[in-house]
Amino acid sequence: MLTLGQQKIDAFALGVLGAAVVGVTVVSLVVPDLMPWSFLAPAAIALVFCWALRWEITAWAWLWVFSHGLLDWPSWRIEMTGFFNMTVPRVIFLAAALVFLLHFLIRRWRLRFDRKVLWVMLVMLVYCAISAALSGWRARTYDVATAPYYRFIGSLLFPFVMFFLVYNATYREKQINWALAAICAYGWYALYISYLQYAANMGLSGARRWIWPAYINDPNFGIHFDRARGAFAGAPPQAFLLVLLFYADLFLIRKTQGHAVLRALSVVQAVLTPPAIFFTGLRSGYLAFGVCGVVWCLVAVRKRLGAAKLTFAALAAFVAAAVFWNNITQTDRLTGGMAQRSPIVSRMILLEQSWEIIAQHPLTGVGFGHFVDAQQQLQRDPGSLSGMSYGALVEHNLFLNMLAETGVVGLVGTIAIFILLFLESVQLYRRLPPSTSGMLSRLFVVLFWTALANYLTDATFRDPLWDVFSNGLFWSLAGLVVGYNRLLEPHSLDLPRGVPAGAA
Repeated sequence: MLTLGQQKIDAFALGVLGAAVVGVTVVSLVVPDLMPWSFLAPAAIALVFCWALRWEITAWAWLWVFSHGLLDWPSWRIEMTGFFNMTVPRVIFLAAALVFLLHFLIRRWRLRFDRKVLWVMLVMLVYCAISAALSGWRARTYDVATAPYYRFIGSLLFPFVMFFLVYNATYREKQINWALAAICAYGWYALYISYLQYAANMGLSGARRWIWPAYINDPNFGIHFDRARGAFAGAPPQAFLLVLLFYADLFLIRKTQGHAVLRALSVVQAVLTPPAIFFTGLRSGYLAFGVCGVVWCLVAVRKRLGAAKLTFAALAAFVAAAVFWNNITQTDRLTGGMAQRSPIVSRMILLEQSWEIIAQHPLTGVGFGHFVDAQQQLQRDPGSLSGMSYGALVEHNLFLNMLAETGVVGLVGTIAIFILLFLESVQLYRRLPPSTSGMLSRLFVVLFWTALANYLTDATFRDPLWDVFSNGLFWSLAGLVVGYNRLLEPHSLDLPRGVPAGAA
């Protein structure tokens, strides 16, 4: 006969919970100044344990990434002697690392360090740390005094650690949904801010009062106030995000057939994104958008159809350039001007200076984060640019910067990381059947290739190690790709000798 069983109650856990509640209450009564933190702290700890045990762990990676575009408040900063300053994104990163580690401990997962790219990343971290330690964790030039430790911690250490954590936490296909949902959800906010900023820059009074957080409207905050820079301190992170967002929408349009609402939202977002890329006024963003389009058309679309779309896009670009030629040839970025010469001249100066620095320190460079220090020691009119006046300029190319600051050793390590990462994605692409219809498909790998092309194009015209957001977004996405490649690796099924088949 069927009977209803009694629910089991863990007396020990209940006792611990009761003791914790009593203890917190007593502490709060004895030291009232601790309120409400005495109650909030245990609640936060309980939430961390619950998340580590039951909820999607990689969501913390995206929470950390997009906190840089929403919660990085300049006024909220805790200065700590002998330690890096604490900001909201950094607090979230430390919390995320704790949740990841608890997740691995509770589930007894073995942390894997079994990829060549991981070893090269570790070597680069150690090498750059030694380079910065020997040359100084603070630069001598006041304007970039924090460059060595800021770039190392924010754009190397944290993104690489998150890559490692996401790689080890990847175990199911639905984790792609979390990544794309975070990108697209924040994308709506980025588009909202972008259109309002462009309207304000074009003279629409009152547009900025609808922008939140309010510090974005401060012209003294960051650079590129005359462009649609989103919630960031400059336009490059916004352009990087929007380019990736457009191709993520194309991916979702293909993968959400049968979900009319989601597909419609992806279509609308994809239509709104190219104008927002234009609003950034960033020529490297335009170029990255085009390069990613070539990658998408050649790989993600059938050969004949892809070639046709590429040809049509080229013709459309040619016609648009002919129609708006007067706008293109002027210097106002807001109306499409691309003829501004000062950034080009600056990069020519930087190229001259970089080669001069590299010639003096070819093997190990001048020290990680010390490019400007070395630049200030050079003659003020290098080579054929005699007569030009300029101040301190940071290098605007990732690979030239690594060569100048860390020498041939650092450059080889940097290139090796990207090559190994690309090879991991190629392996994943080949292991996935062409007919796979789920999120984890060849099309997802192509989406990652657009992200890689976007990052490398951006890195050709600026040093992204100043940009924590773009590095965090790119390397977190890369962690998923490498993690899926590990999951799909063929494993040996050979049995040990002497073991009977029945026993096995």
